[in-house]
Amino acid sequence: MKQKNLKPEVFKVKASAIAEAIEEFAPLCLQAEWDNSGFTVGNPKAEVSKALIALNCSLEVVREAVEKECDMIITHHPLIVHRPCLSILEGDLRSDAIMLAIRSGITVYSSHTPLDKAPGGLNDIMASRLGLADVSVLGADGFSRIGKLSRGVSTMAFVERVKKAFGASKVRTSALIGGKITSVAVSSGGGQGAISDAVRAGAQVLVTGDVTHHNFYCPEGFMVVDVGHHFSELPAIGLLEAIVKKNFPKFVALLSEADKSPIFYL
Repeated sequence: MKQKNLKPEVFKVKASAIAEAIEEFAPLCLQAEWDNSGFTVGNPKAEVSKALIALNCSLEVVREAVEKECDMIITHHPLIVHRPCLSILEGDLRSDAIMLAIRSGITVYSSHTPLDKAPGGLNDIMASRLGLADVSVLGADGFSRIGKLSRGVSTMAFVERVKKAFGASKVRTSALIGGKITSVAVSSGGGQGAISDAVRAGAQVLVTGDVTHHNFYCPEGFMVVDVGHHFSELPAIGLLEAIVKKNFPKFVALLSEADKSPIFYL
């Protein structure tokens, strides 16, 4: 007798169980007041068999999830950021992403500011990638970190270190400072609000993203390095994957290939 072709076993888990594992690492109570982390679309009680992990829940990412037959999307940035969402209208990119996810039975979960602030989260990863020691929380909001380099480096050497650490071909900086850099602050995403705290704490440089024009005017002996919002938070993808794989080794979690930075440097 010919042996029947057996379909591979599909491991399913409730979307809420995956959320609980992420929240054990990055509790929702850490999120900023304006944030909208957690479930935004779908059914938290649904049993899911495959998740797509991305930084952003863009329309391209939702299309990729449909193509790869994923029934859950896990992201850093929420699909619906601002509350309340006043309208969902066809032709708007965010609305189209929401409607496609709903039509396709996809549940969307995000861990945004909790993942930024959690111990071992994005800001600690930023500090680790730059080789900082004696790292501590910077500022009352808990977003940023400050630490020391074991050996001082020149400004240009530090800028190259930042580019290599985050895979960025280019960065934006304020006026370069002289001397050796030893004290460094980091703030993932759009962290220009940490500039004052960094200066007061004695940092010589803040590495962050989304710095606006006037914040490039820095006090003497201090500078900012803008590596870009996307690149500063890209480690979120690997972190979310590690959390899911640790708690559900048999669960299929894919990393998005469609999720790209929306900013191009020409």
